[in-house]
Amino acid sequence: MTLEIDNGVVIYLDALGVSKYTEAAQFLDFICEIKKMKIRAQYVWNKWKDKFEKEEITLPDPKIAIFQDSIIICFPDKVQKDNTLHNFFAAQNWLMAAYLVAIEKGLFFRGAISCGEYIYDESDGGIAVLGAPVVNAVNYEKKGNWIGVIQTDYFQEQYMKALSQYAAAHKLALQDVIQGYNRFYVKYDVPIKDNGKSLHYVVNWPTIWKNVGIDVLRTILTKARDDTDNDEEKKKYDNTLDFVKYCEEHRFFL
Repeated sequence: MTLEIDNGVVIYLDALGVSKYTEAAQFLDFICEIKKMKIRAQYVWNKWKDKFEKEEITLPDPKIAIFQDSIIICFPDKVQKDNTLHNFFAAQNWLMAAYLVAIEKGLFFRGAISCGEYIYDESDGGIAVLGAPVVNAVNYEKKGNWIGVIQTDYFQEQYMKALSQYAAAHKLALQDVIQGYNRFYVKYDVPIKDNGKSLHYVVNWPTIWKNVGIDVLRTILTKARDDTDNDEEKKKYDNTLDFVKYCEEHRFFL
């Protein structure tokens, strides 16, 4: 068998609180909910994909691997061996859908989004995902003390490069194209584990709750915080509520 090197976007998500489970039934419930989340997220994402296809843009389908309480989602770029907006759009729209359906079901993820060359191998022996974007995403994910997704610096660099290429090809003003980009990603002082903060571009996932209701989101996060006895987890929920408030105050909603 020949392993192939793909180029594209890699998302790494780690579920909050699952590592503290002590009973098999808890893990079983978690896996069942993850499988439901994948199906529901794919349903919502397919609608986005259909919308783009009407504009003659083909988005790559996600490849998803689950490792204990972590998920890796890969979006290979089949258009060319370079980062283009196709796989960036695919990743951000899938992630928006996934965050909505996950939080509705009480699943909370901290993560990071990266890009570059990687190997995704699926066989009878299991699934392997290897490469620099996976390592980078894991390292960035570990920084955050919240529920949210951080861009790696390389991802930001490559996304801006793709936006510049798109603007030039379509004879558009780069600033206008960037305005559209900034609806999905915002610059934010991410709370990190030593009680400090680190400035990054992050996924603007609260925007997807505009139609559902921001108050509904607050209620879910507040209940989850109140239901845990773990002070570290409480802090993550509080930090996330601060992020939601920040997005709302700055009108970062689509």
